[in-house]
Amino acid sequence: MEPQKKEHRGYLLVHTGQIGDNLLTTPVIRSIRKADPGAYIAFLTTPGNYHVFSYNPYLDEIVILDKTMPVGDYTRFLLNLKKRKFDVVLDYLCNPRTAFITWFSDAGTRLGFDLRFRTYAYTTVVKRDPVPKYSVDFKYDLLRTLGLDTDGFSLDLVIPDAAHRFAAEFMDSIQRTAGPVITVSPVSRRAYKQWAPERFARLSDMLITSMNANVIFLWGPGEKTYVQQIMYMMKHKPHLSPPTPTIKELGALLKRADLHIGNDNGIKHIAVAMGTPTVTVYGPSDPVSWEPPGSPFHVWIKKDTGCGKCTPRNCPHNLKCLDAIQPDEVFGLAQQLLRTIDGTVRSAG
Repeated sequence: MEPQKKEHRGYLLVHTGQIGDNLLTTPVIRSIRKADPGAYIAFLTTPGNYHVFSYNPYLDEIVILDKTMPVGDYTRFLLNLKKRKFDVVLDYLCNPRTAFITWFSDAGTRLGFDLRFRTYAYTTVVKRDPVPKYSVDFKYDLLRTLGLDTDGFSLDLVIPDAAHRFAAEFMDSIQRTAGPVITVSPVSRRAYKQWAPERFARLSDMLITSMNANVIFLWGPGEKTYVQQIMYMMKHKPHLSPPTPTIKELGALLKRADLHIGNDNGIKHIAVAMGTPTVTVYGPSDPVSWEPPGSPFHVWIKKDTGCGKCTPRNCPHNLKCLDAIQPDEVFGLAQQLLRTIDGTVRSAG
């Protein structure tokens, strides 16, 4: 299949990073489609990100890169990509691998950011904005260089009926109170983003005691034991989510929550995509980069402990910024946000 008809441009977006970062790229797809309706748009990513983009109405094709493929298969993959003759390639990860793929595509227009040793790959090198801003807005800088209009910050994640049935069956299977449904994600791929497990346990007990909340702990591959250990620390009994085969089922569960609380991780971005209000606990990361700007339904807490220059992966201060956050502070934010939500619903009704 050719990437586009002769009179229309073919776009290839490249991002082989984590699920959250890929999800934050979906507004770019939508923006290209609206700015250039006749374009052919493909997205190159890894198998684990396939379900981020499946059913996306603005996307024509998902190109899967298996990082474990033998050298011969990888060479054929690159040659086939080159034969596709895409007009525009946008590299949204800009690591050595994606830079090389972008260069090898031989597209007439190749865009990426000004990262050291990778600028050779791009016909247009875009200077990174030194002012912190939402990740989607940062990604839009490549589109602005092309002169294309942007289309807001909403994230696109389409949930099929089967995933909605999966979530509905789980919700019907648990004994629920009249209180709010609150999902909790106490995990993170990066240790410097992970709030202490005993804090999550105490917070969840407070939610159950004070709000009569239905607390549901979420988990993914390799995380179940860690999450169960937090549940065992609690005085009250929360719920444990079922295994979610894909991001679609996880999204369907989050769609049914009144509120999501967790670390700065990919699940938080899925909640945002589902329109579920969020409370996020931040350590060294900058919330400006990961929070939808101007939204009253996505709140966060971060402590400035005056450490100076931050080196999160090798913190000499034992992540005291994260340790300084107390359960009652997060509980207060959750309580306030639920009141805001309730007031908005009542005024709209």
